[in-house]
Amino acid sequence: MRDVDPLPSLDDDGLVTPVVGDWSEDKYQLAKCYANIFATSMKNRWECLVYVDLYAGAGRSRIGDAKGKIVPATPLLVLDLPHPFTKYIFCELDPSKLSALSRRIETAYPGRDVEFVEGDCNERVDDIAALIPAYSKTYRVLTFCFVDPYNIGSLMFKTIERLARDRRIDFLVLIASGMDANRNRELYLRPENASVSRFVGSDTWRTEWPKSKLSFGDFVADQFGESMRRLDYVYEGLAGLQLVRSTEKNLALYQLGVFSKHPLGAEFWKKCRQSAKAQRSLPGFG
Repeated sequence: MRDVDPLPSLDDDGLVTPVVGDWSEDKYQLAKCYANIFATSMKNRWECLVYVDLYAGAGRSRIGDAKGKIVPATPLLVLDLPHPFTKYIFCELDPSKLSALSRRIETAYPGRDVEFVEGDCNERVDDIAALIPAYSKTYRVLTFCFVDPYNIGSLMFKTIERLARDRRIDFLVLIASGMDANRNRELYLRPENASVSRFVGSDTWRTEWPKSKLSFGDFVADQFGESMRRLDYVYEGLAGLQLVRSTEKNLALYQLGVFSKHPLGAEFWKKCRQSAKAQRSLPGFG
């Protein structure tokens, strides 16, 4: 049985439904897969499992264009897993998207423990952290956080550091290496532009970049991974990241990486990547 299945096509419910690229289906499926393995494997080992989404969106997306099919996005996919999390925390900058997400969850999952945080996750990170129950010897808390920023400049590494402080937490992070870092390389290389420094949590990358043989996007992704390693997270190099390409033009868009302090995280991620590869080989995928 595959952990990654085709996403269902939904009817229009009249609420805000953002248009996304067709590659987003890969992202949603991989996030769902990891959340599913995470929740299923850990449900009897921890008293509390928490799911955090820092860029939650509206809960549904329209693929390709205004007439494209509507699919459930990550928040609803995770809420629909057979082994639910104990608590869910959704942060979203756009009030209209957060309102649509809230209404959809209220309708479909009225009994779940769900918290909504409106605003920039980098600015609201203390509020998000405060919503994660405290860990104790009698109430062990494990968290999975999905981090899906729009571009390099949308995420500050200090946000990751803040959430990781004194917490058992795994991260699945989208690194916009192709669609942003490579495309806007000259902008990011300007001395006055601090976006990459904020994203990787250091400005030492500027002295490392001239020595690198990687593309700028891969270089930024690797610098982020090394920063996670310094927080004691497992980072297996670029080979451990999942490259997602556009369906139509086969352009490299972004990389997805799981960062866990436990070796099981890498095993879970490997299973999801293998499942996604098998799924894409099926006729009609995408």
